[in-house]
Amino acid sequence: MPVPLIQTVFVLLDRLLGSIEPATAMRIGIAKAVAMLVCLPLAYGVLAYTYLAMWHRRVWLFETIVHENGRLTLLGSLFYFDHFLGAVPMIALFALLTVAGVALRGNISRDFSVSRARFAALVLLAFSASFFVLAFAASISTAGWQRTADYFFQRIERDNVMSSGGNWNQFQLSNFPIGLGALGIGYATVFALGPDLKRSAGLIRGGLVCIIMAAALSAGITAFTWPGWAAFLNPRWVAHGIREIATFPLTGVPIALGGILLTERYLSGAKTVTVNIKATTVFLTGMAIAILIGELILLRHADIGGMAQKPAFAPQGLSIAYLLSAHVFEHFLDFLFIGGLSGGIYASVRSLTAASFG
Repeated sequence: MPVPLIQTVFVLLDRLLGSIEPATAMRIGIAKAVAMLVCLPLAYGVLAYTYLAMWHRRVWLFETIVHENGRLTLLGSLFYFDHFLGAVPMIALFALLTVAGVALRGNISRDFSVSRARFAALVLLAFSASFFVLAFAASISTAGWQRTADYFFQRIERDNVMSSGGNWNQFQLSNFPIGLGALGIGYATVFALGPDLKRSAGLIRGGLVCIIMAAALSAGITAFTWPGWAAFLNPRWVAHGIREIATFPLTGVPIALGGILLTERYLSGAKTVTVNIKATTVFLTGMAIAILIGELILLRHADIGGMAQKPAFAPQGLSIAYLLSAHVFEHFLDFLFIGGLSGGIYASVRSLTAASFG
């Protein structure tokens, strides 16, 4: 899709839905914004830990088996390396779409250092690559080559459940709404705003490239692991997707956005960011909520507790609250990874395309 066309689509959405656009924008210091974004996953983690501590009736949980598979302690859940490898495509998808949202707005300062952008991109992407390599090695060491390969090549869903597409196909049901929300939230993030502002056509092109890369990533993996449409009506997959929706928008996506904010501050010295919620953001997040509602309707008669694994410490099954609380910790490595990856992708887009204004 050519750049002028995608720009036209976003502008038309803003104009056609303009009646629901807020009249004012909110400016906030970047340091404060990042602190608020980081507090979201921290608060989620504290609440989850508190619930698990009350359930197990102990304060120290790191050596306690808490995972629904009945074998992972809390510490094991935090450093669930093989599971992290299976989630890397999903993490990359959310990072690309969050960056795309910010970039498609095209509103950034002209004053920035290209050399800084290139340096930041190199350091952050090198860090992300090193993180991945170390996690891969750690997975082989802790889980063995076979399980590492099964997660990496998307052949495993969970303990004792193998399928083509593995985690990825389960994630599909949450990738769409979370991805739309990440794109919308990014589009509401503005570093420069004013009547005389000229938007960066180059940055907008970079945002489009991120969307194309996200689409290619999604389509590529799906094409090799396609299970048929009927598989996506599997109640267990739908329930798994809803659990991701209950987790990542309050954890991984805020961290991704925080990584982008810190990167922009390093590049241009920007001290404030403006949250400018235009109709496009409302439309994209509305679509995400509509998909979530549809998935909840599909599960209205499902026995979610009955579908979940029943570990030895809870032979009668686990509550939804427990499943959500324990779940956030198995994505801990994802959260460490997505901030640097998002910042590195954003710096790359800035270094390659931000010089062109129109």
